[in-house]
Amino acid sequence: MGLLNKGITILQFDDIYDQQQKLYQFPHETINLKKLLHVNLYCEEKSLALIKSRLKQRKYKGITFLGNGNYHYVSYLLLQELTKPFSLVLFDNHPDLDINHDAVMLSCGTWVSYALHNIPMLQKVVIIGPTTIKESIQSSELISIFPFNHCQDYSTKLILSTIHTDDIYISIDKDVLNHHDAETNWDQGMMDKATLLNYIKELIRGKTVHGLDICGEPSISPLDYILPQSQKMLHKNEATNTEIIQTCLHDYPHHIIGA
Repeated sequence: MGLLNKGITILQFDDIYDQQQKLYQFPHETINLKKLLHVNLYCEEKSLALIKSRLKQRKYKGITFLGNGNYHYVSYLLLQELTKPFSLVLFDNHPDLDINHDAVMLSCGTWVSYALHNIPMLQKVVIIGPTTIKESIQSSELISIFPFNHCQDYSTKLILSTIHTDDIYISIDKDVLNHHDAETNWDQGMMDKATLLNYIKELIRGKTVHGLDICGEPSISPLDYILPQSQKMLHKNEATNTEIIQTCLHDYPHHIIGA
């Protein structure tokens, strides 16, 4: 059990991670995607194929930083790399499910539906933290939802009981967190950072984690990076990102795979 791969890949759709230099103290690589067209919120097929090709070339497959929540659909590409039956554990203030997924392009709001319909190895999706859920979206054999619309305190044992595969993939949108612990470009949830980190730690201990991705950076104009309020947001997110990394590294097993 543990995080199977190591190292960090930072996807650069913009310059936001250049302002979080603490991330670069860990073994890492960067992938420059700044010149791609039609990738914000929705992703056209040509650009999606280019992103997939660039991801295949990376050597670090432990933790992937995606940028702000508009690029969360990249998780769909990362899930396609898994070759064993697995479950997706998603921390998100939004379920990213759309029952009409066939009628729209792949987007940050439909990628989970795409994964369920197009990735045979995906056995189950466990979504933790959403505060609002459409009536059409309900828990089922394929989907378990643990909403945080009040002050819920779900035990890790309860969450693990819904995961019947030994292998999992973890995806984190920091909009699942309250404003004290993160600032994102989407409406945010109620979970606190300590709760999120504890869930991650116990999932890594209890399951074989093939990878983990993180999104939820704030939308800040490069011209505003030096403003005090912007610096406060950047430092807050950098601190949370760093603690997630450290939590994962602390629980590395001895049989780590990767460069």
